[in-house]
Amino acid sequence: MELSQQDYLDTILAFDYGDARIGVAVKFAEESVAEPLLTLKNDQDIWQNIQDLLNLHQPDLIVVGRPRNLEGEKTKQTDEAEKFASKLSKLYNNKIELIDEALSTEQAKQRIPKSLANKYREVIDQYAACIILESYLKEKK
Repeated sequence: MELSQQDYLDTILAFDYGDARIGVAVKFAEESVAEPLLTLKNDQDIWQNIQDLLNLHQPDLIVVGRPRNLEGEKTKQTDEAEKFASKLSKLYNNKIELIDEALSTEQAKQRIPKSLANKYREVIDQYAACIILESYLKEKK
């Protein structure tokens, strides 16, 4: 099954929240694939940087990864990601979805091209966000 016409036309941003860095991926309108976009430093400028990102891309939807442990239970990081999504909802008036991100970082490590190995820490979170977005898109099929 294909993405619905509306999903196809939407621009979607996905976030992989972390204490130090936040990975961002995008699915542009009229495309059907997720792409790594950038990694934001989770510092005092994070909310201004996110606002700038929202203004630039004007997404129709935001997806935030919700980490859980291997047993599927909530962790401290789950709470942090949920707080991040809640604060994000105050900046953004459209839909925000939380999606389980089981092992997205581990999967991302397998995907990073060798040509980016020297930028590993910069791109791992982008690829994890990409996996989160791909999981969301698969759920929508």
